[in-house]
Amino acid sequence: MEFRPDGTLVDYAIGRGDAPSPGPPGRWDAGGRLALPSGKTGRVVDSTPDRLDLAWQP
Repeated sequence: MEFRPDGTLVDYAIGRGDAPSPGPPGRWDAGGRLALPSGKTGRVVDSTPDRLDLAWQP
C-alpha cells in the first residue's frame, strides 16, 4: 500500500510471479480515513515507525 502526499492511496495486489500490481487509486486523509474505489472504507487504528495497523469495513 502506498500513501502519496496528494492524498492518493494505491493498494497493491500480488500479481504474476509475486510481483506487486497497483490497483485503481483511492483516497486517504490526515484524519486516518481511507477509501478505495471499490467502496471499501477503512481507518488507521495504530501506527509506529515501522508498522501501520488498519481496520477495513466492507
